[in-house]
Amino acid sequence: MNIDFHAHILPGADHGSSSPETSLRQVGLARRAGIDVLAATPHFYPNLEPLSEFLERRKQAEIRLREALPENAPKLLIGAETHLCRGLEHMDSLEQLCFGGTKVLLLEMPHDFSIRAYEQTLDALLYERKLTVVLAHIDRYPTSVVDFLLELGFLAQINAESFCHMRSRKRSMVWAQELQSVVALGSDLHGCEIGYRDFLKMKERLGETYTTIMSRTQELLGIE
Repeated sequence: MNIDFHAHILPGADHGSSSPETSLRQVGLARRAGIDVLAATPHFYPNLEPLSEFLERRKQAEIRLREALPENAPKLLIGAETHLCRGLEHMDSLEQLCFGGTKVLLLEMPHDFSIRAYEQTLDALLYERKLTVVLAHIDRYPTSVVDFLLELGFLAQINAESFCHMRSRKRSMVWAQELQSVVALGSDLHGCEIGYRDFLKMKERLGETYTTIMSRTQELLGIE
């Protein structure tokens, strides 16, 4: 099974797609790449808008896309890429940002991230809210930070593009091959320009490791 865990394909939900037409082109690219399950993960910035407004915008975008989807489209899952901010653990209805039917939250770390500044929030997400937190595109962050967070019990998603560039390929390959906490891979699709070129290269380069990670994703999300 081929699962794209991280894609920005909901029309008008964020800057990933401005229209249903663009979203349908994105879905078509995913289908031609052999994607079976496509996770829509629009950006949510808790410090910039109320959760209720985001959820309503996401809902309307989902409706517009589902109404236009062809029969042979990949299965669509709805989640969010939630930006980490202090106090996130106190947000009511936080579980609505998780992938439907799960407590799996895709979390994006801020550029100013430090353990000291966000320790209380991260600890509470895991042990008070009891969420399964997957860190988005760990390939963007310092190895020391990633290793520390994975040791604490966080899980990880890696972007396809990181396996296709010399500066990040070796590190991403090591993580994917050696860490069971790497549970998902994603295109991080915005627009249609790149499509699934990097995703297919990643699949080829990972080989059996790709299949192993897809099995972890499938189990994590309860996909049969």
